[in-house]
Amino acid sequence: LRNTMTGCLFALCASVALAGPPPLLAARAPSVVMGGMEQKLTPLASGNRVSLQLSGPTASLEPLAQSCVGMARSAGLTGIVYSLERLARLEIVAEGGREHLDALVDHAAAAADVECKVEWQAPVGGYDEAFPLVTLRPQMSAVLGVHGDKRTLDYYTRHLQVEAVFNRGLKLASERKDPTLLSLRLSGDSARLKSFVRWAQRGPPLERAERVVVTWS
Repeated sequence: LRNTMTGCLFALCASVALAGPPPLLAARAPSVVMGGMEQKLTPLASGNRVSLQLSGPTASLEPLAQSCVGMARSAGLTGIVYSLERLARLEIVAEGGREHLDALVDHAAAAADVECKVEWQAPVGGYDEAFPLVTLRPQMSAVLGVHGDKRTLDYYTRHLQVEAVFNRGLKLASERKDPTLLSLRLSGDSARLKSFVRWAQRGPPLERAERVVVTWS
């Protein structure tokens, strides 16, 4: 019996040696979630959205921006224009039908002396046909009026501190005088504030406001 057990043990050790050590599990890097910007379950607006980032001399940028906005308005698109004067750059964000957006992209890309970077994004809604111009300084403030039913706004409220303060380092003051209106006052780094505005337009996971009105200052 002892010889039999010894033989079995020897055979088991030999098979383990031939198989080699078990493979190491690859280390998995922790996923980074930037303020809910990767939320795939959020109900989005219909249509398409494009960001045109234009850089070049001011003498070329201003007339191009005006022509792009005029073209977008006539096509019934909605959006906004961000100006980064210190970087000699403009960003035109437009939403609407793909055919009209493609024509807008072609128009901007054909301009002389201007570099055009195109980025297609998921639409968020919340814009109108006015295409207001917002000049982004390093530090900015914004007032947001978030409209929706009570349950949706309760859900927004539970995410505010994480999204505005923890994730983006913004100063936040909120007020809820009406069950269907959440008023927010924010200030801080303009790029992070712009990111928060887009988060508010998209909404927390599984929820989205009916309308988000933004006033920059």
